Amino acid sequence: MRMLKERLGELLVSRGLLKPWQLEQALQEQRTTKEFLGALLVRRRWLTEEALLETLAEQFGVPFVHLSDQQIDWTVAGRFSSTVLMEHHCFPMRMDHRMLTVALANPLDAWVISELERVAGPRKVRLLLAPMRDIQEALQRAQHYSLQQLRGDASS
Repeated sequence: MRMLKERLGELLVSRGLLKPWQLEQALQEQRTTKEFLGALLVRRRWLTEEALLETLAEQFGVPFVHLSDQQIDWTVAGRFSSTVLMEHHCFPMRMDHRMLTVALANPLDAWVISELERVAGPRKVRLLLAPMRDIQEALQRAQHYSLQQLRGDASS
């Protein structure tokens, strides 16, 4: 990920997605709640999750995707703890000898990025930002795929 040029709030205002007074109110509330600014703006419905992620994608130099448009190897998710994937809103999409590609909803989740790098071993980790509902749906589909595989193995 690249270094941040502008702060999130400034980017949102400059893109016309947020009014300066909304940013000021949100920053004031953030001092009390310690919530991520983006999460606070989405919770207040001043910003959609998609607009937030598109802006974060620009800010961090990470692609924004919808998982329905992506090629997914359903076996890759099985290499990771489903608890970690659910709690940290991320989904490993594919892996080869060079790279692990992962969709996540929070590019600031340093712990999960570190965990993904650990599991990836010598592979590079390529991050993509995706809406939380896309990740939750992918996790459900991966669980369904795993159950089908188990049933298939049991009947052989």
